[in-house]
Amino acid sequence: MQLTSFLFLLFFLVVSSIYYLFPSKYRWIWLLLVSYCFYGIGNINSVGLLILVTVTTWNGGNLIAGARHNHQIRNSSAHQKIILAACVLLNIGILVFYKYSNFAIYNLNRILRIGQIPPIQFTFNWIMPIGISFFILQALTYPIDIYRGKINPEKNPLKYALFVSFFPQILSGPIGRAKNMLPQISTNHQFDFDRIKHGMWRMLWGFFQKMVIGDRLSIFIASVFDDPVVFQHGGIINWIAMVFFGLQIYYDFAGYSNIAIGAAQILGYSIPVNFLRPYFSKSVTEFWKRWHISLTSWFRDYLYIPLGGNRVGKIRHAANILIVFLVSGLWHGANWTFIIWGLLNGFYQIIELSLKSVLKPIIGQRSFQLNSFGWKSLRVVMVFFLTDFAWIFFRSNTIHDAFGFIKGLFYFNPQILLDDQLYQYGLTRINMQILLIALVISVTVSWLQRSGSICEKMDRQPFWFRWAVILTGIFAILLLGIYGPNVDTSQFIYTKF
Repeated sequence: MQLTSFLFLLFFLVVSSIYYLFPSKYRWIWLLLVSYCFYGIGNINSVGLLILVTVTTWNGGNLIAGARHNHQIRNSSAHQKIILAACVLLNIGILVFYKYSNFAIYNLNRILRIGQIPPIQFTFNWIMPIGISFFILQALTYPIDIYRGKINPEKNPLKYALFVSFFPQILSGPIGRAKNMLPQISTNHQFDFDRIKHGMWRMLWGFFQKMVIGDRLSIFIASVFDDPVVFQHGGIINWIAMVFFGLQIYYDFAGYSNIAIGAAQILGYSIPVNFLRPYFSKSVTEFWKRWHISLTSWFRDYLYIPLGGNRVGKIRHAANILIVFLVSGLWHGANWTFIIWGLLNGFYQIIELSLKSVLKPIIGQRSFQLNSFGWKSLRVVMVFFLTDFAWIFFRSNTIHDAFGFIKGLFYFNPQILLDDQLYQYGLTRINMQILLIALVISVTVSWLQRSGSICEKMDRQPFWFRWAVILTGIFAILLLGIYGPNVDTSQFIYTKF
């Protein structure tokens, strides 16, 4: 069930209406039932896997807590480590098995062919469970945080099941933490008009980002990336497609995140913010603090810091960065294009940190005003270009396609901008104009957010102004959103990860 579908809107309207009819202390039960129904629609064969992950991580966390307080166990610390390791390996093993089995067989066969050894004549023909990459990482925060002493065990397995399966975020996040979510499940959420109003505004903004901007961008991008003739000889078209994909993946995923956050907010829950104006970043390091925050912070807290983080030597620190981005690339998909994308972003950070240490004493002796508007703007543009260049590998189907696309960047054809050739890639002139206007609106909203919440700013406006903005947004989505059976735009990019 897609979050931008009419079915979801009807589903959410019914769920949220009935939710507030329940006594407050029993509302979590209703959410658990509807969360499993939501996931089961179209994923009924994967419900058993969701239950398995829930049971193993809940039992693992509680066994760790029990071992800590069991004075009859001589080496409690070692016992806890064994339980945690078993729990993590089991669940990561499930993820690896479903997501990377065929990828491993394919690459093993390539090696076997080099040695003239008969290849493995076997592949797994299953549909990967939707959301598996998200709910497994979310579930693993429970046993890990219990082991670290950050949370107490949840005694009620059904409340824990709601934490893992909470329907607004199960398909594509944001990835929650047990220490933040579990206390909310045990809270009696009261009807709060302002909170519900702000949640609805956030959902509306998410629909606008996804359906008016993201889906419109996807039409142009598909016509370029999925046509070998175009992307190898596109020239200016390739440059536009590269920039457009950087924008598409942002508006697609930020749109999903805002719909999920807004839906949770209406139900009284607070889930993590996933994006914080990432394309205003002035460094690659800053970009990854603002992009897909729930995932990058997960890798930071549960992989990067345990590896030693930056508290080690320079070579080890560089290795830690590469390991994290390699895992991040693999997490996104079983394809060498994702691995190269991850490693490329890792190298960006290593080079940036190296240049920073080299240039710092030099800059200190000069009168460079790095905080001036000009320098800040240049740094923002450089980071935007670097991340967009890396997105080429993320979007390409194969490494060969990615390098073909990069080759096409050097094809000289500026005349495309002087005639109507630009409008032969899925978007008419009027659609391109709508896109540009929507992008200006979005950038303006992002700029205004720098000084505070848009919802709070809206609250200070007159009644007529608020309703004018809301109605304009609704009509913009209904009239300017991308619909139709001939264009596959309804699927969110990150649901396949």
